Parts: sequence; C-alpha cells; structure tokens
Amino acid sequence: MSRTRATAPDGPLTLVVGDDALAISTAAEICRLPGHRVTVVGTGGEDFARAAVAAGARFVAGRADSQDSLERANVADAATIIAVSRNDQLNLHTALMARDANPRIRIVLRQFNRTLAHKIEQNLPDCAVLSLAWHSAASYAATALDPSCFRGLQFPEPDGPLTGFVERLAGDDVARRSVAEVEAELGVRMIAVNGDTAIDRHALVPWGARLCLYGTIEQLMRSAPKTGSGEKPAPTASVAAPRTRTLGRLIRANPYLWSFAGAGLLLFWLGCWHFHETFHTNWLTAAYFVLSTMTTTGYGDITPHQDDVIDIFMAMVLMMAGVFFTGVFIAFAASMLTRAQWVRAQGLRRIKRRGHIVLCGAGSIGSGVIELLLGLGKPLVVVEAKPDAAMVERARDLGFDLLTGDASRDDTLDLCNLGGAHSLIALTNFDTLNLEIALGARARNPSMPIVLRIADASFAASIARHFDFRTTYSAAALAAPAFAGLARMPGARGRITIEDQEFAISEYRLRGDADPGPPGAIPIAAAREKTLALIHDLTPLGHDDRVLLLMPLAQFDDGGAGTEPQVAELSSAIT
Repeated sequence: MSRTRATAPDGPLTLVVGDDALAISTAAEICRLPGHRVTVVGTGGEDFARAAVAAGARFVAGRADSQDSLERANVADAATIIAVSRNDQLNLHTALMARDANPRIRIVLRQFNRTLAHKIEQNLPDCAVLSLAWHSAASYAATALDPSCFRGLQFPEPDGPLTGFVERLAGDDVARRSVAEVEAELGVRMIAVNGDTAIDRHALVPWGARLCLYGTIEQLMRSAPKTGSGEKPAPTASVAAPRTRTLGRLIRANPYLWSFAGAGLLLFWLGCWHFHETFHTNWLTAAYFVLSTMTTTGYGDITPHQDDVIDIFMAMVLMMAGVFFTGVFIAFAASMLTRAQWVRAQGLRRIKRRGHIVLCGAGSIGSGVIELLLGLGKPLVVVEAKPDAAMVERARDLGFDLLTGDASRDDTLDLCNLGGAHSLIALTNFDTLNLEIALGARARNPSMPIVLRIADASFAASIARHFDFRTTYSAAALAAPAFAGLARMPGARGRITIEDQEFAISEYRLRGDADPGPPGAIPIAAAREKTLALIHDLTPLGHDDRVLLLMPLAQFDDGGAGTEPQVAELSSAIT
C-alpha cells in the first residue's frame, strides 16, 4: 500500500459504509488519490475507528441507515457513497437514504446476489454494484488451476470466460523469438517484458526475461512450462504415508479392542498348547476343541477328562473367557458398523479419482469457485462442515464429490486423496482454520499447489513469508481497489502490480468506431457477443464493443499539474 495522501479541505467527499477490513481497505484506496476526502460510517469499536483515521479518513460512529449518522457524515455534500457492509439489505437501504438526501450522489454497492446486482444497476441511475464473493472467486479459481496466476477475472462480466494474469520466465520454448510469434503460438497477450509495457511486437524475447501474460485460464494452462502436474502419480512415499498413518491412528483410537484381541489370541494359544499335550493329539484337533469351547458351541465329540481337575478348570476358564470375548467382539463390531453407516450417510468416503481440486469451505466465495471450476470441466472434491440442502442437491446434480466433515482433521484430509490431487483451496471463514488445513495438506503432498483465503491482508503477507504459501489472498484486498475505482467510474475491475508498477483494470464500452479510448490506456482484450479476442489497439473495433484496459496509475500520482483533470477526463470517457 502506498502512502496516504494529504486531502484538500474542499476536495470530493466519499462516504464508505461498513465495519470490517473491506471498508478500511476501500477508504485507504480512495485516500491515496490527491485531494479526495473520505468519511467512514460504521458501528465498529475504537480499534476500527483508529484504523479508519490511520487510513486517512474521518470516522463517524453509528448505524449507516440512520438519518442522523448520514447527516453527521455530511451526506448532502458527498460525491459518492460506497456501501460495503456484510448486510446486503443495509447497504441498499443506506444507499437509497443517501440518494434521498442527495439526489446527485453516486452509489456503489456490495451485494452477494449477482442477478439482483445487475437488476439494481439497470434500474438505479449512476449506480455500480459488485459482488465481493464473485469478484474474489475468480482469483481463487484461476490460481488453483495455474499457480503462476496472480489475478483472475471473468471478462466480459458477468458470464465471460475465466481469464488471468500470470508471471513466467522466458525459457527455451519462447526465448529468442519475436513477441508476435510467441503470442500467436501460445494464444496469450504479452503485457510486459521485464516490467516494460511498451513492447515492440517484432522484438525478440530475451532468454530468462520476466514475462507478464494475459489470456484465458485454459490457454494459460496449455502454455505453462511442462514441469509436472498434480495429475501425474505422486511419489510412493507421499501416497503410502497416509495409509501408514491411518493404521497407526486406528490402533491408537481403539486401544481396548487391540488389548482384548491380544488377550484372546494368547488365551487361545495357551488352551491349544494345554489340550494338545493332554489329549496327545494333533494341533488342529486341539484348536478345534478350544474354539468350540470358547464359543460355547460344545459339540461334545471331544471332552476333557472328568477326573483331571486341571483339564476341567481350564475348560471352564475357556468357556467363561469365550463368553466375555465374544460379547466384546460383538459390541465393537456393532459400533464400527454403526460408525461406518453414519460416516457414509454424512458423505465421508475415500476419494478414488486423481487430478482433482479439493475445495475446503463452500460459503459465499466457495460457491463462486465451484461454479467457475465446474464450468471448465474440472473434477472437484468439496469439503464442508455443514452443507445446506441446496449444496447437497448441487453436488448430486453437477456430479462433484461432497464430503461432510472438518477439513482440519487428519482423517478427513486422508479421505481426499491429496497425494493425487491437482491443488487445494482453503476458503473457510476463519484464517487460522485455513492455515491449519493448508499445513495438514502440505504434510500429505508437499508439491501440491495450495491457495489460501486470509481475511487480514497483513496476516496473509506474514503467512506467505513465513510458511512459504505464495498464493495467499485477502478477499478484501482483492476487492477494495475495485470498489474504490467504481466510486469514480463504471467498469473498474481492480488493480494489479507488474514489477512495482501499479495498473488499474477497467472494462470499457466503445462509444463509436473511432473511439480512441481513455488516455494512456493499454488495451489487452475485447469481447463481441461473449467471444474474447486478444488485442493491442482499438482500431479494428466498433461501436458498443467491450474492451479490457490497463491504466497506469503513475499518471495519477500527485506532484504534477493536471492530475485532477486527468482523473476527470478518464471518468468522463468511461462514463
């Protein structure tokens, strides 16, 4: 995050509604812009208020859907209100109250339901609606498919193909060939070479150059270096180890069963030895007598000597012990069968497939990831502690495996066949639980890519640094730049960083055949009737075509005249 910028006392005012990390991150993004003022309205405590002030914003405590709170936030003078609380109804209600108080205010909403979001945008003027779950789901799904992907998105919204940005090193397959040749062969758009976006398409790609590529995830996966994948058989040790651990846990989990079994076998052997010596017969006949005695079958074809006290006593001991051990065995067998039936009813079963993606946590973001992965035909195993009826029905209709259980438990992870999995995504609502799942999965398959959802951006960075989980994302950090961008212009899709250079991602609709697009924009893709094409300029495109642009944010840095006019010009162009 760049430094917080000083705000002008008469600059445009933005109201941010919320009480979580997304509200703070969004406020911080807007405070970076020169001359912008931000007021955060929420019910957060003292720590939240201090975080808002530290981000460069003013804090107003109170319910956002209260007229008093909005008046204290100076809603009448606000240019934009961004409602990003977890409560969709509160967001919409607050926005409508703000529009009542200020008919000119621009509205940016967070809503989970994308269908409702689209209808709100269609019917409410000067309004943009974004689903946090679906916005971040694209990055989680894309990274699970291609670990070199650092940002995923659907283009065009809302039902375009899953695309992504990846970082690669130029190897023998692309080095010393022209940029145009590499793009044509791989089916991707080369965004930057060693951080330089001003690329001559006829220039040769240097060996070992750092490349930033964009394309559909399917095309990016085909162009990935052939260094192995999760679909190949895992090393014998990583596959066999869970079975060894399972046997060890079985012994430890049932110490009484194994003690009784050992005692029963010892008593059976002693009985066989005694009557083998007493009857002067073979071992099989002795074993037959001991077994019929211990099971109280008692055929009577072989009997101990009635005048031998030791033989009578030994037979009585065998009969009493047999009743005891038989009862214990039946009890344990019934318990294990009941447990197995319950486990099966709960959806816990050993996964046989390979090359699958394991998703832990089927909440709001997980639902989006499931839809994206199934849309690409990827085999999927979903682990959810408490799946609702709709999720169970989805699993049955769409054909993915649903396991009901705690993904942090070793026995649950062992059922997922992680030794043969392509990747794992941990998307529960608890950061430490996601970390526990990831560490357990790494112990079973150290080479398997793991994608983590960590709500706190700084905690995510610490985990990535200390535990070497490089694909660790905060949903709030992914979405905050998009919400901040939507405050100024429609079509904002977030932000990426290439070699320490920041670029805003925007979806732009051309206004005519000769529309040059926003100043300084880098066109990378175009969509016509849901068909995606990779582009380098806007010349062949026409009216109403949708294009995906990268906007260098350095041109909006303060320190030079004309920055605010540039922002206004860009907003006007995109609007």
